[in-house]
Amino acid sequence: MVLPEPDARNRPTVSLDRSPVRVPLPVPVPGQARLQTTEPLPRSTGDPATDARLEKLENSPFWLDNPDQPGTRRLPEVSSHVGTRRRVRKRAIRKPAPALLALITLALVATFFAWVSAEPFWLAVGHGDRGYATTTACNGSGVAQRCAGRFEAADGSFAITRVALLGVAHDERARGAVTPARMVSADSRMAYLGDTGLLVQLRWILGFLLVLVCGGGIASLTGARRLDDPRARRLVTLASLFAPVALLAGFLAAAY
Repeated sequence: MVLPEPDARNRPTVSLDRSPVRVPLPVPVPGQARLQTTEPLPRSTGDPATDARLEKLENSPFWLDNPDQPGTRRLPEVSSHVGTRRRVRKRAIRKPAPALLALITLALVATFFAWVSAEPFWLAVGHGDRGYATTTACNGSGVAQRCAGRFEAADGSFAITRVALLGVAHDERARGAVTPARMVSADSRMAYLGDTGLLVQLRWILGFLLVLVCGGGIASLTGARRLDDPRARRLVTLASLFAPVALLAGFLAAAY
């Protein structure tokens, strides 16, 4: 069975409703700002199922950018350099017992070097009494050599029966050997044989340097250089360096 082709006379037609769609305006609420009315997208078709699908398609999160995702809140970016505080390195507090032990040890070492350097210094600068030393006993050799004897001033002003003899040569070790010597004063207990030589110069130079090294060690080991207050740090450091120097000055005055 073949159906006839429709012609212009019997073609069915459907009339379209071309009247504008009226959208109800929102009712203004007192106390709220007036909202701007816009035409809803998409337009209503009149079919509830079709309108629901269009509404779901329009409001689908597929069309939204990541920052515009519903339910997400983006916090404002804050520069990492703003409001940051400079980290302060906390220094460990040193225990007082090791610092006190280091102070006492270095003070004793500085005392020893100041004592053995005072008389060689005065002899090196030309201060002292000339005379003659008579060797009575010598033990050991080299650095461990220990000699004793008598000293008599050249002008006969004083004589000491037992003094320690320093700078004794090998041919002067014999008992009863008489050698020119010098003493800083009559109160001294040491006599230096021969003239002022390299040995006497080295004794006071090295002694003075080691006294200064002890002062630097006191400033470092007691924590004087790690104080927070700059003024207190300078004062304590200078006091640590000046204390051995003052001790040396005291031995110099006593040996004169």
